[in-house]
Amino acid sequence: MENIKLAIVTKDRDYGRALSLALVDAYKTFTITLYQSDPLHNQLESFDLVLMDSEEGIGGKFIGLAEKPSLADRDYEKKAFSLYKYTNVRQLAGELLFIYSFLTGRKAVPIKNHSVKVIAFGAAEGGAGCTSAAMALAQELKRFHGKRVLYLSLEELESTLEFMQPFPEGKSISEYLYYLFNDDAGQRMPFIESFLVFDDYGVDGFLPAPGRNLLKGLNGEEMQSFIGAIMDTGRYDFLIIDVGCDLGKSALCTYELANHICLVSLRPQSCYKEERMLEYLTFLKGELIIDRMAKILNRAAPSSIEEADAEPENKSHDEELLTTAAVLPFDPASFTLREGIRKISLDSPYGSGIKKLTDAILNNALV
Repeated sequence: MENIKLAIVTKDRDYGRALSLALVDAYKTFTITLYQSDPLHNQLESFDLVLMDSEEGIGGKFIGLAEKPSLADRDYEKKAFSLYKYTNVRQLAGELLFIYSFLTGRKAVPIKNHSVKVIAFGAAEGGAGCTSAAMALAQELKRFHGKRVLYLSLEELESTLEFMQPFPEGKSISEYLYYLFNDDAGQRMPFIESFLVFDDYGVDGFLPAPGRNLLKGLNGEEMQSFIGAIMDTGRYDFLIIDVGCDLGKSALCTYELANHICLVSLRPQSCYKEERMLEYLTFLKGELIIDRMAKILNRAAPSSIEEADAEPENKSHDEELLTTAAVLPFDPASFTLREGIRKISLDSPYGSGIKKLTDAILNNALV
């Protein structure tokens, strides 16, 4: 990964130390030198970026640290930047990476990581609960197993910001896609951190663009390039993709690339729409796609849970197209709303079902 040398010039020693430690924690390849008094100008020549409290001399790699959000300014034409010094440190790191790439023309170095697992959540009809199950799995993997996880949504109007707090002046996925697919801009592809939001546990997601989800408009080749670019960052162990009930080109590409496909359903038995969906997928992608698919029974009644927990010899799946890998009970208490952000309790009956699903995925025993 790219090594970036930062200098922080501030008379506030405690703030400088705290900011230095937090930035290194947010992006491991930052190397930071802290100055409490103004250094000689030639001492700063070797640094890639210089953060300073002073509003004088701002421009180029010299970046101001503003005391108030209203004083922050980003002038790309003049190459003059001032950032709010008390913003979330991960947002600040993302801003610095984008400015660094903008000023130097350097881009993130691709790291081929073939160990990334793609988990797709789909459904035959809307309202099955794909989004909650996908996000709960992402949080379980990050919180209890230390996995690096990116959540992606293919919903028409996606739900990412129901679980993650947006940042003012954040750069959205529309800008990321511009750099990815524009020939000129692609030569200076910025760091992915500049376009991300995240939840309380550290699960990442792209900041959505206003309006329709742009990922739905990608064709199969573009979607493959998009997922490949994310893998090449070397940043993630898992990509959790909420496909929903979409069967468009980007969704079909996701199913083709996925290591595991979780079909979320509200019924223990296969319904007409599920059968039609599976017939369509096998027609397009071949029968082997079924080998990567399992059913997730959501909002299950106690009787359905008892049936699923019964001994294998007491269960008959002769008429079932897919094996049921996990049962998520009907548990409204597991879902709360705090300051406009949806929270999922993983220490709950619903969370117990997610833990079983997680263990199956980690042990490659989903189907």
